[in-house]
Amino acid sequence: MTTPDRTPVKVGLLTAASLVVANMVGTGIFTSVGFQVEYLDSPFALLMLWAVGGVISLCGALTYGELGAALPRSGGEYHLISELYHPSLGFIAGWISATLGFAGPTALAAAFGDCTTAVFPSRPRPSRGLTSWPA
Repeated sequence: MTTPDRTPVKVGLLTAASLVVANMVGTGIFTSVGFQVEYLDSPFALLMLWAVGGVISLCGALTYGELGAALPRSGGEYHLISELYHPSLGFIAGWISATLGFAGPTALAAAFGDCTTAVFPSRPRPSRGLTSWPA
């Protein structure tokens, strides 16, 4: 991205870290913590699960960063897997990522539906699955 006088705009470390934290808080905490609290009795166990998940996520982010630096080209996972393993595996991984991996909007819609039923209890609660076939 460039400004009108054609100087490139740079994203600093603080801005990039803030974006990642905002995405994690928005999608992770607000949509899943209720289910975790429901099944875990100990706050310590919940915090430890979050700490372990954070370490695993950090390792994944650092791995993607190193691979992106070693193989600088657009294409994301498709490019990395195609270069490291085989182009057909890159193609399959790209389709899986596009169809299953980017299901965030669906998850947010489900969470929003749960929130609206809590705010408006007169509205019927949506079914969690297909209970009967349409006639």
